Amino acid sequence: EERSNLCSIVFVFKIASFLAMTDSFYNHSNTLSKFCSFKPMKIIIYFSVFIHLCLFANAQLTSFEKSNGKKTATYFEIVDWYKSLAETSSKIKLLEMGPTDAGYPLQLILVSADGRFDTAGWRKKGKIIILINNGIHPGEPDGIDASMMVVRDIIKNKIKLPLNVVLAVIPVYNIGGCLNR
Repeated sequence: EERSNLCSIVFVFKIASFLAMTDSFYNHSNTLSKFCSFKPMKIIIYFSVFIHLCLFANAQLTSFEKSNGKKTATYFEIVDWYKSLAETSSKIKLLEMGPTDAGYPLQLILVSADGRFDTAGWRKKGKIIILINNGIHPGEPDGIDASMMVVRDIIKNKIKLPLNVVLAVIPVYNIGGCLNR
């Protein structure tokens, strides 16, 4: 389904590019020129931005959401998803806390409404630090999926994180179990 959506977007872009390059699209009637002053290149740029936004919006959905609740993310998908999310906002910081028995680093996701990550300063300022530990058991992905959605919604300002609260999320504690599920 995701591939067909991408193919549809690419198809629309190709049609728009073709039409924009033909004189008949821009000069076919005076009606079009009365209502818009787009040059063919502007149309291509707007479609490119539209496609980028469509693909980016889809990239911020979790595997759980994309599959209508039928699939959860693998360990590597979870780590990549948080890395992708961190590139979009200064409210999130990813830390690697050292190796685990599975040979991969334990990830720690910090979320701060003000984008400040001075952990020593948090205590001095009286900030409340909430630790969410997910993936303790390999067959329990609900917290992993829920945390991904909550962090994303905080970053996208759908949920307001109070300035005196910081979230610390361990996306997967039992990495070995997650890899072998």
